[in-house]
Amino acid sequence: MRKKVLRAAVFILIVALLLVYLNQVFTIADSDSNKQIFNAFYSEEENTIDAVYFGTSASNRYFIPPIAYEETGMTVFTLATMGMPMFLIPTLMDEVEKTQDPKLYIIELRWALKDKDLITDAHIRRVTDSMKISPNRAEAIENSLKFTEGAEGEFSNIDSKLDYYISLIKYHSRLETGDLTMNDILLAGTENQVKGYVTTKNTVTQVVQKPAIYSDERTALSPEADQALTELLDYCDGLDQDIIFVIAPYSVKEGQMGKFNTAVDMVEERGYNVINFNNYQMFKTLGLVYETDFYNSKHVNYLGAEKYTDYLTKYIDINYSLPNHKDEAGYESWGEAYDYYKDYVKDGIQYRK
Repeated sequence: MRKKVLRAAVFILIVALLLVYLNQVFTIADSDSNKQIFNAFYSEEENTIDAVYFGTSASNRYFIPPIAYEETGMTVFTLATMGMPMFLIPTLMDEVEKTQDPKLYIIELRWALKDKDLITDAHIRRVTDSMKISPNRAEAIENSLKFTEGAEGEFSNIDSKLDYYISLIKYHSRLETGDLTMNDILLAGTENQVKGYVTTKNTVTQVVQKPAIYSDERTALSPEADQALTELLDYCDGLDQDIIFVIAPYSVKEGQMGKFNTAVDMVEERGYNVINFNNYQMFKTLGLVYETDFYNSKHVNYLGAEKYTDYLTKYIDINYSLPNHKDEAGYESWGEAYDYYKDYVKDGIQYRK
């Protein structure tokens, strides 16, 4: 009987380990840029990051952490994903503080334009599928499903939330479609090389954009955006870290500025600093040029990103006491990230148009 019990226990253990392994293999692709950002964050040495920048692609296409390090020695990691829902940021702060003790959080506010029906399955999975299995990941999933309850579109057809926890259910067809790579199978954990800044062909692409339409009007946020921002501010009230809210510059369309202005009012009324780059004066201060500094209407290329990074880095350096880690042991990867960035831009100039 004891042998049978032991064999059963060993069998159960093997099956459990196999399921854990398969659940890590059959998930969001290792080649996905959002997962690579999380992989890179998890590989950082403990307590070496001074600031964390949260947000959507308006964060990881705008701020270039290795340049900030090269100029001041500060270590800012951009933990952002495409379309990152604002309601996930408090849980991600908890995840950050498991291994890091940042002095500053930077939060992008562009998500204030969203409503529940504009949230997609991918927006959530880019975060939750990239997180390590933990209570924080479970909380992120639960918050996401609760927040999107009753939404139209994709979420109106979701009958089960199990595949958010067991990604094998969602991604098992990757074996059939042929996009499962050896890196996925070996759990290689391919990492972003630039501390969260995303480098693609678009990084060195130039596409002329229409000028932004600025306004001083105030219009109401969607109920979902209002709720997410209010709950985020409530959470921030209990933190010890300094916090900056930003809205990165782009070709703002008519009707969008009213929501941004309302979001800025909400944040400033709670006592937090906001840098809204979407006004004529800030655009000129940055020196942005619509003909050369963007790759589409919502994102800058490396030329615009360098201007944005330079301004924000100087602002942080003047207003917050972040340490200078240049030439300090244990921070060599930041200098390597700067070299990688410069080489990438140099090699990619051919893609400009």
